[in-house]
Amino acid sequence: MKKIIFVMLAACLSQTIAGAWPWDYTSLNLREAKEAQKYGTTNRYFATTGANSAVTSIKVKDPNLIPFGVYEKVDDAKFNAKIKKDEVQYNKIKDNLRKNKVDDYNTQAYPKDFYKVYRIAERIIRANNLDYINWRIAIKKTSDGEFNAMSSDMNYIVLYTGLYDTLADNEDAMALVIGHEMAHQLLGHGQRTAKIIRSLNRQYDFSTDTYANFDAAMRNAIANTKLQRMEYSADVEGAILAVRAGYNLNSAKETLSFINTLPYVGIVTSSHPNPEKRLQNFDENRKFFVEDKWKLEGRYNIYKSNVLQCNKSSDRTSIIISRGASRDQDSYYRPETVDEILLRYAYKSYKNGDFEDAEKYFNKLLKKDSKNPILYLYLSYTCEYLYKQTGNDKYLEEAKEAAKKGLVFAPDNKYLKDQAAAL
Repeated sequence: MKKIIFVMLAACLSQTIAGAWPWDYTSLNLREAKEAQKYGTTNRYFATTGANSAVTSIKVKDPNLIPFGVYEKVDDAKFNAKIKKDEVQYNKIKDNLRKNKVDDYNTQAYPKDFYKVYRIAERIIRANNLDYINWRIAIKKTSDGEFNAMSSDMNYIVLYTGLYDTLADNEDAMALVIGHEMAHQLLGHGQRTAKIIRSLNRQYDFSTDTYANFDAAMRNAIANTKLQRMEYSADVEGAILAVRAGYNLNSAKETLSFINTLPYVGIVTSSHPNPEKRLQNFDENRKFFVEDKWKLEGRYNIYKSNVLQCNKSSDRTSIIISRGASRDQDSYYRPETVDEILLRYAYKSYKNGDFEDAEKYFNKLLKKDSKNPILYLYLSYTCEYLYKQTGNDKYLEEAKEAAKKGLVFAPDNKYLKDQAAAL
């Protein structure tokens, strides 16, 4: 009886294998071609989930009354003169890095590589007012050439040689990596990760407790979900840091494009998100970036600051970018508040012509700040365009009401007066 069952199972297995593995090599190649379309690295490298640049704003009323960042416009001649003066300092730092004796190139990066990383990181630090602490950056050689980077201790960033060499000709992409790792520390992800790890370290007797195994697996999955959210957040904040420093996000996106070609172990078991989802997150959030304003803010910050010194660290495998001159604490980097992000979403939705979203966001803001005349002005603009799009009278009434309420709190505001008269 056992022999009969074995023969039947063997027959079924052979048929299954035959169906899954066609010995007709032409059919096999066609099947593999379909898989290559899905997993082929070239396709994935050039895959894009959205436009290669931020959404172009449409022409709408915008008196530029909503500020983003604190800055003054800098005259080109003055800015260029400052940059020329800075280059003198940079050349001295480059010479100093070259003079330092290299003990072992097997563990220590070349001076030219340290200098390249220094220039990118220093520009990000100055543009974003991050010079309140010494930043440490290492270029770490790995035997397998791993494409990776990491950060710890609030101010320590490690670039693996596999990543550095891959992106060596794309400073925009390198800036996105450095910005991402800085963002982890600036947003407190190190502390949050440590707390998550502590919660996973409860002791169970896995050999006797089936529930403990299930519970541990569930807690790991939940922990990975939290860690993945932090990665999404660091991608966005890192991109903002890079934009302020004047880097091009179209070119910087190569970082995420390359990650999209790497093997992915799965959303439940990985602390990092699906690479395709990271590209989607990048594109979706970029629609709400105020890149032109952030670049002006970063330009102003660079103009108002001085070159930050750079030296080899005591470990000889990293560099130290020294902190800047002491100044008012309020002038240093602060992450956006929820309300600041919501305002940016509202404004960019309006500028991009997504008026339904803009109406939703402006109304949310007004629930928190019901006496803000500028919010009423932009809500009135938004509803006016919704009326023009839909012909729905409710939007016209909402536009009139918003202008009317705005005038209660700012009766002399020229734009509210003009808007009320136009409606």
